[in-house]
Parts: sequence; C-alpha cells; structure tokens
Amino acid sequence: MSILHNIFKLLSYVIVISCFITSVSANSSDWDISETSKVRLISPFSQNNAKDFIVGLEYEMEQGWKTYWKSPGDGGFAQSISWDYSSNVKNVSILWPTPVEFEILGLKSLGYQNNVIFPLEIELEDASQDTFLNLQVSFLICKDICIPGDAKVFLDIPFGEKKLNDNYFNLERALSFLPEKDFNSSYIKKINADVFTNNKFSRMQIKFESDKSFYNPKIFLHTPFGLPVLKNSFTYSSDNKLLTANFNFDKDLISEQNFPLEIIIKDNNHNFKKIFNVQTKEELSNLEINKSYLYYLFISLLAGLILNIMPCVFPILSIKLMSILSSDNYNARTSFLTTAFGIISSFVLLGLVFLFLQYFKVSIAWGMQFQQPYFLVFITLVIFLFMMNMFGQFEINLPNQLSSIGFTGNKKPYLKDFFNGFFATIMATPCSAPFVGTAITAAFTQSYVIGVSIFLFMGVGMSLPYLLIAMFPKLVNFIPKPGKWMIYVKYFLGLMLLVTVFWLSNILLNFYNYYFILLSFLLFVVLSYRQKLFFFKKTIPSLVLLVLFFSSSLKIFEQNSNLKNDKDWLNFFETDIDKIVQQDKIVFLDITADWCATCQFNKINVLDSNTVNKAFKDNNVTLIRADWTKPSTKINLFLEKYDRFGIPFNAFFSVNFPDGILLSELLSEKDILKTINQINNE
Repeated sequence: MSILHNIFKLLSYVIVISCFITSVSANSSDWDISETSKVRLISPFSQNNAKDFIVGLEYEMEQGWKTYWKSPGDGGFAQSISWDYSSNVKNVSILWPTPVEFEILGLKSLGYQNNVIFPLEIELEDASQDTFLNLQVSFLICKDICIPGDAKVFLDIPFGEKKLNDNYFNLERALSFLPEKDFNSSYIKKINADVFTNNKFSRMQIKFESDKSFYNPKIFLHTPFGLPVLKNSFTYSSDNKLLTANFNFDKDLISEQNFPLEIIIKDNNHNFKKIFNVQTKEELSNLEINKSYLYYLFISLLAGLILNIMPCVFPILSIKLMSILSSDNYNARTSFLTTAFGIISSFVLLGLVFLFLQYFKVSIAWGMQFQQPYFLVFITLVIFLFMMNMFGQFEINLPNQLSSIGFTGNKKPYLKDFFNGFFATIMATPCSAPFVGTAITAAFTQSYVIGVSIFLFMGVGMSLPYLLIAMFPKLVNFIPKPGKWMIYVKYFLGLMLLVTVFWLSNILLNFYNYYFILLSFLLFVVLSYRQKLFFFKKTIPSLVLLVLFFSSSLKIFEQNSNLKNDKDWLNFFETDIDKIVQQDKIVFLDITADWCATCQFNKINVLDSNTVNKAFKDNNVTLIRADWTKPSTKINLFLEKYDRFGIPFNAFFSVNFPDGILLSELLSEKDILKTINQINNE
C-alpha cells in the first residue's frame, strides 16, 4: 500500500512539474542565441480567447550593440518578420517604440541599444482555436562592425480564458515607450506637415503647436524612401510653445508626389505620432523660406550690433572714435568705411573657416581660438601695446598701433584701418551677447549659404556704428572739441585695456606659470620702449616675438597646478549627471571658461548672488561646473548634443526633465527662480 502511495505521489509531482513547464513554455519561447545578441517571444498570458492580442519580441544585446528603427537612416536596415509557418495566424504587425539617435561607422542612424521589447499585434484566423507562433526574424545589430541575425522563435498559446502572468508588466512597460496617437491625450494642439520641392531639394516643413513648452525636442520621420537622418533644425516662438522644423533632402531621394509621412516628436513633455498623406508642392512658398531667412538675418544683425557694447569690444570702438579727434588730416568717412569693411570681411572669413572645419567633422565653437595659448600670447601683446599707447609710453599716433608690430607701413593708413576691423572681430569672439548664441546655432545647423549669410550680417551689425559715422561724419561734431579732457579719456581707456591685459594674463595662467607671465611682461615693456633704444630698432620686435613664442614651449613655464577651487560645485569631468538625476535630485550645470566674458558676468551678477545661492540650497540643487578654458572633447560632444556652439551654457536637469531645461546666454535671478519652481511643480 505504501509503495502504491509513493507511486501516486511521484506521479502527482510529475504532473505538477509538467504543468509548470507547460505554463513557462506558454509564457515565453526559448532564446535564439547568436554571437552578440539573443531574441525570444514573450506572452502576457498563458491562454487566449481573443481574435487580436499583443505579444512581445524581446532583444537582449551586449553592452553598446544597437539594432535599427523602421527608418534607420543611411546605415543598417530594419528588422523583418515572417510568420508563414505559424498556425491560426492571419497577420503580425510590429509596433515600434520611439527610437534614439546614434552614430555607427560615421553614419547617423535611429534605433535601440542594449535591451528592447517590440510589441507585436497578432491577428488570428479563429479566436476559438489554439495558436502556434513560428516567427522568422531577420535583423542587423551593429557596434564597431555590423552582424546580420536570423532568429527563429516559437510559442504555443492554447485557446482558453486569458490568465495574466509576469510578462504582462514587462509588455505594458514596452507599450509605454510607444508614441501616443490620440491628440486628446497629448499636449499637442495642432500639427501641420507640408512638402515643397524645387530643382534641387525637397523640403519637409512641420509645424507644432502645444499647450506645454518644447524642451530639446527630437523629430523622427518615416517615409517609404529610407531618408537619411538630418540634424534637427528648429525655430521657436518666444514661449517655446510653437515649433517649426525644416528638413531639406536631395530631390532625387523622394520619388513620389503623394506618400505617407509619419512624424514622431519626443521631448520631456511630448511623445506623439501623427501620420499624414502628403503631396509635394512646387516651391511657390518662398515667402515661408524668406520669413525664416529674414528672421535669421535680423537676429544676426542685432547680435553683431550688441557686441559693440560688450566689454571685449567697447574699448576698441572708443579708441577708434578718439583717433578721429587726434588726427588733423584724416578722412573720417573713408577711415570708418575701411574699418567696417575689415569687420565684415573678418566675419565672413571666420564663418567660412568654421563651416570648412564643420564639413570635415572638426568640433567648432564661438571663441574656440581663445583655447590656444599661442593666440592668447599674441592677443595679449597687441592689447598691451594699445594700453601703452593710451598711457603715452608707446610713441606712435593712433590709429597706427597695428603698424608698430609689423602689420603695415605708415604710408598705408587705410590698410591699418582694415586690420583694426579684423582686430575688433577677434576681440568680439569671447563675448556671447544676447542673440549671438541663436545666430551661431542657426549658422551651423542651416545650409552653408544661410550659414555664411548669418556671419555676413553679424559683421554688418557690428560695423553699424562705423557705417553710421561714415554716412554722417558730422556726428563727430557732437563730441566735444579736442582739449584736456581727451587726456583723461585716454587714461580711462588705458585702464580699461589694463584690465583686459590682466584678464588675458589670468587665462594664460591656465597654460603657463607666473614666471612666463613675468617674462612676457618684461618683453612687452622692451617692445614698447624699442623706439627709445639706440640699437637694433628694426630687429627688436622680431627678436622679442621669437623669444616669447620659443619660451612658451619650454617645460619650465608649464602650468602644473589647478588654480580653480569651486568648493560648492562638482567637477563635470568627474560627475555622472544621469546618476544624480535618477536619485530624484535637481542638477544645475554651468559650462564656463575664463575667456568667456559673458560667463564671468553671469557668475558675478547671478550665480554668486545671495538670492540664487539661497534658492539652490533650499531646493537641494546639485551644482556642476564644466571649465572649457582648455579644449575638451567631452564638452564639445555635450554641446553638440544640444546644438550649441558656444558658451555660456546653463541648464537644469531633473527626473521630469532628464534632457534638461536650457537657459538663455544672459542669466537673470528671475529665470533661475522661475525654472526651479517649474521643476518643483511638475
């Protein structure tokens, strides 16, 4: 009897285990394992009695490996699924989660990395029959190389009342990554899409209107043509609730007049999808292009004009005005026109150089030359000579400063004026005045023609005071007649230039020690007094410059210590912003540099103020600072992520705003407090 009892007991265990195994097999398929990835099917229930239901196609890839979205871009291809050998299956449709942008083998692509679940919509022939899924999946995964995959996955789903299992929660999470399709559940109020074509290009213009602001949005396009991934090019309204995006493709890439266009927009507030049936139109809508184009040009003009009152440039303009009063036989109109031409030419040249570097994928930024120590030595020398002239120690009449260091001869005054314009442009580059950041970003994200035009109009804007005096030279009569007051003005300008020399010397201390600064000062003095020396008058400038630039390469002058000590700020290079944000903390990031005059203004007037510091402490804000005084690839890549090509860069990050809330170039206490309140109220 006991033997029979044990047999029945053993059989019961076998039945229970068999049921458990059957249950597990009904919940998910076996993994189809390849070299760097594995694929399986998961079901949210063990039985099904509905004609339509959803299962999941789960990928697990090794760290850093990626697979592709349905419109992958220039490289790769999207997965495809065949269900020919399935039973009771009428159709299988892939639901695509919102992708991310990445770069593989130098090509921009869209897709997914590490782990992802694709929800699959299954339509049955007969809801009252058992279902057998036999799927063949062809896909491509890439890292440094690309490996094609061909997975076969099987799953039995018996007929019966639905019973949920643990996979239900994983699949619901995967469904949450799908973009919304219902306008009523989205902040999007209105969306329009148009496609215009001309002899060379096809332009897709998409306009969004939302109840909530757009913050660093990404737009993904799906068409039948497999279009390349373009850098997002946006124009915002003042409250960031109206957004216009333009995408310019080669005309040959779009081969149909009518086609479906699927648009996905994603940022902190939006994850929405809309499908349009669009029809290409001839580019009769030049008015729309002109509006955007004129907007960029106006912003550029305004940015250049404002640069004149920035501390980097204002002394140069003042010295130029003084030069008119200190020269009896000087043609004011021609002089100012020549200087204006020098400014405009240098801006165009600067734009061409930047766009040339961008074409060859070199990181570019406004003011990047101030990260080079040799340039800093040269510019400090020029400013020092200007200063000595203001103090009457450098015996040469204005505006002949540049000729004194070998640029021109005394018989070519207009050439000196032209180089004065060049010098004014150089001194403008460490300043990020209002609208400069907007203009520079537009220049580097639009077509090359628009980019050069933006630099051209920035030059025109900066040269407007010179052009105004050239057009109306009698304006100089409003300046008091030459007298003793000019001596005091010259001394005041000299003091301003002295401050500039100290500022540049402080930047040099990031590269060299105090001994090099002292040596430079002595050599500058020798160069200033060279006309009073009785020997080698002509060769002294060259000797001084040779000694200066040769000594700068010696190791004894290298700066080995870290001069900065921001005790309340974490170091950007040693901090992971994402990890801090995941701890439900607010992060404030400040990307700054010693050569960035606007950054120093923000720091002194806003970031170091008692009101802002109290707000940071009361809200437990984690402060992170990145110093870009020297070149940094990490900062370059971070700025490019946000389509920024200059500093200051200031942004808040939080759980609800992981991609950041960007602030304007010129900070204010009001903006800081308003943004903190916005984050707390989300």
